[in-house]
Amino acid sequence: MNSWRDHILKDFTPQIARLTLVADPDGLLTEEGIVVALRDRGFELLEFDDPVAFRFSYESKYRSLWDRGEITDLVVILRSSTDDLSSLPYDLLCVGRKLSFNLGELFPNLSYPVIESLDRNNLDALYQAQMRYKPEKLGDNATKDFILRHVFEIAPELIKQPPDLLRVLLRLHYRGQRIPSILDERFIYILRQNKYFDAWPLERVVSDREAFFEYLQERWPIFLEGLTPGETEIVSEKGLADNLKYPGPPVIPFDHDDIRIYIVSERKRTFCKSARAIFSLPRDHFKI
Repeated sequence: MNSWRDHILKDFTPQIARLTLVADPDGLLTEEGIVVALRDRGFELLEFDDPVAFRFSYESKYRSLWDRGEITDLVVILRSSTDDLSSLPYDLLCVGRKLSFNLGELFPNLSYPVIESLDRNNLDALYQAQMRYKPEKLGDNATKDFILRHVFEIAPELIKQPPDLLRVLLRLHYRGQRIPSILDERFIYILRQNKYFDAWPLERVVSDREAFFEYLQERWPIFLEGLTPGETEIVSEKGLADNLKYPGPPVIPFDHDDIRIYIVSERKRTFCKSARAIFSLPRDHFKI
């Protein structure tokens, strides 16, 4: 199967049963791609959340059609914390085909509490990584490392120096990617084992996009002053590092080869408005 959706859709053949009951604790059937695919196959979806509203819709729209001999493919979705369908009305349980889907079935060798924290948009990359690398049974931390590496393209163990971390965070925050807090904590924990990051406000700049760019913004003038020929201790002399909002090293290596490619034109970030002049790079070089 090329997609985790295929694992679910294989059980939905049109006109195999007029009523299908699905236990869906992880909300997989409400994911946009699944919804579109099921509707394309002629299935109609009805969530069981409010019993009164459900009964009205079920009786007026579907039971009446069946009583007239018309055929519809109805899927009733139960979003409960378990795979148990027993909370559905008895008359549905008597006649409906019963299915259940959850993340544990899709990713049997990964830690369920960890993958449960992921946005459903991340499941495609995770499923492809699972198919490619076929991991053995992984615990919580190993699952977190697997997701960081193969979904978010972050290998914390390879981040040795500040330029390594800046490159990763620039890519992450420019893309607007949101990492679940459970993965942020793991990432930060590994970084904290490296003495180079003792003073860095990792809890802020890793998880908070705006905080990260503010952190760079207030260090940009310090970097510019440091470019002045013949001046040493320029930072301490002018007091530029005295009133920094965020703790950490005052000097950021903006001119490192791995970093300056992310220095973009003034329409992107205000802290790098003069980047082209400083680094003398062609205009088309400044891109994400």
